[in-house]
This record gives sequence, structure tokens and C-alpha cells, in this order.
Amino acid sequence: MIKFRRCLTYFFTGLGYGAACYLCILAFANPGVAPTKTGVISVFILSGLIGILSMIFRTDLPLTIAIAIHLIGTFILFLIMALINNWIVNLETIIFFILTYVIIWTICFLEQKRSLNKINERIKSRNKNK
Repeated sequence: MIKFRRCLTYFFTGLGYGAACYLCILAFANPGVAPTKTGVISVFILSGLIGILSMIFRTDLPLTIAIAIHLIGTFILFLIMALINNWIVNLETIIFFILTYVIIWTICFLEQKRSLNKINERIKSRNKNK
């Protein structure tokens, strides 16, 4: 049950990142293009799968290997999404994908750093009170 709950958490986290990216793309890269039912559903499902793919970072694999597997898997899922939605995949799209991947990684890193700092502050506070 715990693994299922963890999968759901990762799925919905990925869905959130994917939905935000999709809306930003529609708003800034393709203004005036309305979201489609197929587009929204495919982004939700495949972004959720990318989120589940992120569980690879909870394994004992070296970080560089985990990042490589995650990047390749994410790109494959992105290509499937592009195929479903008839999006053009060219050099510009690939550069945009890489830029988006780096931005999301930076956000995740900063969030983890913030959480870690909070935990460390609580530990220091608890140790001072002893």
C-alpha cells in the first residue's frame, strides 16, 4: 500500500510539472492556440509517468546513471506525447525540451535544499533545547 501511495505521489507531482509546462508553452510559445482534449489528457498521463520515472532517484544507482536513465526515459515519453498531439519535433523543440528539463531540475534541487535546511534547523533547535 505504501508503494502505491508513493507512486501516486510521484504521478501527481509529475502531472503538476507537466501541466504547468503545457500551460506555459501554450501561453508563451503558442499564444492563441487553445488546449485540446487530447493534448490535456496526454500531457496529464505522460507527465504523471515521467513523475513515476523519477522514482529511479530513490534507488541505489549512481546519480549520473539515474539522471541519464531519467533524461532518456523523459525524452521518450515527450516524443510519445509529441506524436499523439502532432507536435513538430525539430532542433528547436529538442533545445526547448532540454532547457525545460534543466529548469525543472533546478526547481526540484532548490526545493530539496530548502526542505533539508528546515530539517537541519529543527535538529539544531532540538539539540540546543536538550
